[in-house]
Amino acid sequence: MYALIQKHKRLAAIIIAVASISFLFWMFTVSDIQQMFGLKRCVASVNGSCITVREFRFELLKFSSLLDREELRDLVKRQVLGTLIAREALYQKAYEMGLIASDKEVAQEIKKDPNFQINGKFSLETYREVLERLGITPEEYEETLRKVLSVQRLLSFVESGVYLTDEEKDFWRKLKTAVFSGKLYLVTPKDVKVDYKPSLEEMKKFYEENRSRFKEPPQKVYLLWETGDKEKAHSIYRSLKEGKTPEGGKELKGKDLADLPESLRSSAERLSQKDPVFISKERGKYYVIFLKEVKGERFKKFEEVKETIKKELVEKRKEIVAQKRAEEIRKALEEGREIKDKFIKFDNSKVEEFSSLLRMPQGDIFRLVFSEQKVFGPYKAAGGYAVLLIEKKEFKKDSGDVDFGSLLEMKKREIVNLFVEKVQRSAEVKVNEEFLRSF
Repeated sequence: MYALIQKHKRLAAIIIAVASISFLFWMFTVSDIQQMFGLKRCVASVNGSCITVREFRFELLKFSSLLDREELRDLVKRQVLGTLIAREALYQKAYEMGLIASDKEVAQEIKKDPNFQINGKFSLETYREVLERLGITPEEYEETLRKVLSVQRLLSFVESGVYLTDEEKDFWRKLKTAVFSGKLYLVTPKDVKVDYKPSLEEMKKFYEENRSRFKEPPQKVYLLWETGDKEKAHSIYRSLKEGKTPEGGKELKGKDLADLPESLRSSAERLSQKDPVFISKERGKYYVIFLKEVKGERFKKFEEVKETIKKELVEKRKEIVAQKRAEEIRKALEEGREIKDKFIKFDNSKVEEFSSLLRMPQGDIFRLVFSEQKVFGPYKAAGGYAVLLIEKKEFKKDSGDVDFGSLLEMKKREIVNLFVEKVQRSAEVKVNEEFLRSF
């Protein structure tokens, strides 16, 4: 045998190499091999399940207009990825509980989608065309839809087990029937005087720290092609994708989009320099719109906004002084001291009035109804700061019925949110930070 190997060294080397590669492939799963050769890049994984770049890009399409704004780009990417991670974790939970949507349910959902219909009937050709424009295959779309439907079924299952106890009904009944009488002290910036003139250094510092607020909106310039020839439309679309600009495009400025149908206008507004072209079919015609350039973006100079900044800094200082005075009023009322500040008298006011007008936190609302506390605030309200002094509290039996249906729906939402958070916390999530930063 050794002599045979020596005689055919080259042949033996090839046989050994093939055997080694076969053994290597045997050691890995299909998904491992896809990862090794870049066939399935992951933006993140949830319990080992991959969220692919294509999935991520498809979801980002919905927010392409926001991605043009540098200050929002990272936030949007993180939010979209967070949504995908939550969906994947919930889908896995649905799978574990046997709540996966069937092929029939997926097909029914697709057929009733008006985006895939012509004259109210499902069109396979339209379905494929729409997905082609979105850059997604039918298989990928159907898998995404299956996940969405499965998650909906899971959350509906969770909701079905939620109900209101007798103690909860009594609690909410008291919140509904409680009425209060007392005084409301309101301090506004107009009520205070300040001896303050912003310095040039302060104004320039404010300008630099808030420069993005003085940014003039960019003007987008588009090219539009309109044709009844499907092949011609797709040829134009492909050329634009390859970086070539065909002749015959009509130039449109941002304001000109108002003349387009709503569906075309909204799609055009979502175009960005990273994704500058789309194709659509409307009423038997094909439209190709290309974002040619973005121009006119600039920051206003300091001298242009100097007076605006000066007024804002003075108002901020007045607001600080007003808030400080409201704090002093609250302390005086708690200590039982007499104060001469103006107040508004109120009688038989309900919880809803305080929560909406004063934006009271939930904890303060509960204390207002169920505790002996008399002084609340200060709260930001009506352009100033409000402090409440409760002089009388009672529960009226004739205040109307409590809408327990709405309360049950609110409890369902809270329970579902807690369930979603729990599922996410228990999932093993790995984010491809290097890809996310470079994307």
